[in-house]
Amino acid sequence: MVAASFTTSVLGVTAVSGWAAAASTAKSEYQAALKAAAAQNVHYVSQAVEQGVGLKVIGDTGKTSGSVVLQVINGSTTESLKVILVGSTGYLRGNDAALQKVLGLTVAQSATYTNKWLSFPTSNTSLAELVSGLRDADVASELEMTGPYTFGAAKTIDGQATHAINGTAATSSGTKIHIVLYVNSSGRPVEEITNPKAKSSSIQGTVTFSKWGEPTHPKAPASSVALVPLLPAA
Repeated sequence: MVAASFTTSVLGVTAVSGWAAAASTAKSEYQAALKAAAAQNVHYVSQAVEQGVGLKVIGDTGKTSGSVVLQVINGSTTESLKVILVGSTGYLRGNDAALQKVLGLTVAQSATYTNKWLSFPTSNTSLAELVSGLRDADVASELEMTGPYTFGAAKTIDGQATHAINGTAATSSGTKIHIVLYVNSSGRPVEEITNPKAKSSSIQGTVTFSKWGEPTHPKAPASSVALVPLLPAA
């Protein structure tokens, strides 16, 4: 869920007039963007809906640290989590619903640890997705899409002139969906739209990017409880 969709960094083309010259094809421009994706911190806001379930993610990346707040809204139930990454340790704090549904804690455990900080090593493979995309080096993988790649129409977003790179991505069922990445004159992404013409029953989402290169300073909480011993044996 945390890995759903939702972070990236791009630094590629250097001027509006040079877009076509700097990248002879949409694929080469996209590849250049991915290569530079780990170069800078970025703030992102992602919102997605799939089959009536909403996901909102707000995060900041850093070289060795980052933070994210996410909400999953399913009818009257809201699962809320905040995750902080500092070096090789992750920290999370969640409401009762998130601790049960996301982590699989028991009702009693969730009641005990609601809104309390829990810590875990990022080397734990079962928890790795919780911090996926919070480092600058991670963000390129969050932007992955496949061809065919084409250039799209220009669009002004928050006062910035952008142009589109079209691609596709596969859902968990193997169905391909349309992805549009809007890139500004500096080669940085401004907005990414997943499945822009989706029907109400399909996944659809938008990610916006800002504050490129600005420092982030997430701090570890003063105290926390080890998460791994609380997890179900499975």
